[in-house]
Amino acid sequence: MRTRLSQVAALLLLSSGPVFATSDAYVQPRLNTNIADALNTLSQSCQNFTLDTESDHAFEISDHHQSMTLSHRFSNGSALAFVSHSETGNGDYGQIMAFRVSASQFTNGSDLIGKDQTLPMTEKLFITEQHPSGIAWLPAPQQSGPDRGYLIIASENENKVRIRQFSQDGDEGEIATLANHPLVQITDVWLAQEGGNNWLILHNMNAGTGAAYKASTADLFQYGTSAEGELDINAFMLVNQYQSPANTGCGKSVGQNAQLVKDSTNNWYVVHTYTGENICGANSGNNIVKAYRAYFNADGTFSLATSATPYAQTTVGSSSLPDGRGADGAAGFRVSEDGRLVAYYGGQYAYMSWFDWKTAVKECRSAAR
Repeated sequence: MRTRLSQVAALLLLSSGPVFATSDAYVQPRLNTNIADALNTLSQSCQNFTLDTESDHAFEISDHHQSMTLSHRFSNGSALAFVSHSETGNGDYGQIMAFRVSASQFTNGSDLIGKDQTLPMTEKLFITEQHPSGIAWLPAPQQSGPDRGYLIIASENENKVRIRQFSQDGDEGEIATLANHPLVQITDVWLAQEGGNNWLILHNMNAGTGAAYKASTADLFQYGTSAEGELDINAFMLVNQYQSPANTGCGKSVGQNAQLVKDSTNNWYVVHTYTGENICGANSGNNIVKAYRAYFNADGTFSLATSATPYAQTTVGSSSLPDGRGADGAAGFRVSEDGRLVAYYGGQYAYMSWFDWKTAVKECRSAAR
């Protein structure tokens, strides 16, 4: 029935009046090179910056920054950086923080953050999930949903996905949740666009399992309706479950600070990173990056390579302290507007700097082409 309805919707899009074609929907940039070259050059261009965090982000043994991502640039040239933060004490709430990246804080008109910038906090949102984990950003369509997008949040303990809407002016509230899924835990959320469809991948790095959801772009953003440009979470349909390598480092499976990327050869990969090999979870040791093949199969399903041997691997510096720039804190991946692989490495905790609490982060980019 959904196939028939989608065909009808497509006909309406072609025949009705002033509606926008799905060509204004966001598509993640493709890497400007193959995945091996992108990883090999990832450590050659890194810039340090800081997040203006607060005293409750200082050292607590079980509470720390989890993941980081960046929005697309809005029409005023700014963007928002997001960090998920756990607070697991009795009665505590987890946090989603947003930081403003002004147009002047980017480098030479690009979407790459400049050296030694300090990003001011604009939102500190408390949620009942004490351990929000992986996060991902989905921009709304450029014309029907300008200057806004959706932060997808893995709620690890509550075992659901939260979706919050943000505009260039800030948070607009939680608009939907996805709680009916087959996983026993969600640690990661990955996004991809392929063949006119948007994919939402829910992953459990602690079990090496995941669930793949798919929605046509027309259905997801309600093209041809009065709600065009607004996200409809119900458009996502469960396609299949999959397995991933049991141990890709530190006893986890392509975990938490991971994301799907498409390289210049049109192959898909999940890239993930972790710090240390003998001591895990302490943000101490080499920052290791690994890429594993991902497949959008001809039968309409999603799968990952199941061998623990990565397709490509590299090291991006190191971290020696919990508040250093490592993969166990405010970390994540994205692809820049010009097709560069971008990795974030951040502290698990804030540090004191001239009576101000800040979190150290670095942005590392693969080579321009």
